[in-house]
Amino acid sequence: MKTLLFTLISILAFAIWAFGSSLFSSELQLYTGCAVVFLIGGGISLLPGSGYQSKQEAAKFVGRFAIGFLAYAVIWSIAWFTFRNTFGEVIGSFVGLVAMAAVSGKTKTFPGGFLSGVAVLFLWHTVGYYTGGYLYEILQNRGQFGIDLGAAPKTITHIARLAWGLGYGAGLGYGLSRWLQLSRQA
Repeated sequence: MKTLLFTLISILAFAIWAFGSSLFSSELQLYTGCAVVFLIGGGISLLPGSGYQSKQEAAKFVGRFAIGFLAYAVIWSIAWFTFRNTFGEVIGSFVGLVAMAAVSGKTKTFPGGFLSGVAVLFLWHTVGYYTGGYLYEILQNRGQFGIDLGAAPKTITHIARLAWGLGYGAGLGYGLSRWLQLSRQA
């Protein structure tokens, strides 16, 4: 359930890119708009089945998630704007997820310790991010497995951008759900 809800939040965030990118005067503003959706809804989407018993515990988690995701988003963006290539994406993701995990405090109880928790997050984040990127490419009829959707170019762009959000959300959402579950069991 958490993965599904987080995926929906991700699709909403990527919808800002898909439908509203022309409303932003810079790439940084666009990324900020997308991040705000994750900051508001990401932690809330992970609450079902998270084991938080009180409203106070849940509110603390949502706040820590928002701060952690903000750290991740800032670090990822700095790496992306510095390198603008796969290296920037990967190093930004890894260091950003380290920051997110550190802020949350959940990896203190993760089986195998902090780096094992980060590894779970990084693995599933990477799977989701690059699956989404792959969907983005093929739905625009690019590459060996490109698909001709036979729709207007603007419609194809919208669908492709939302598909990236689907892949990203499913991957990171699963990683976050698994991370929370294993932390709770430890």
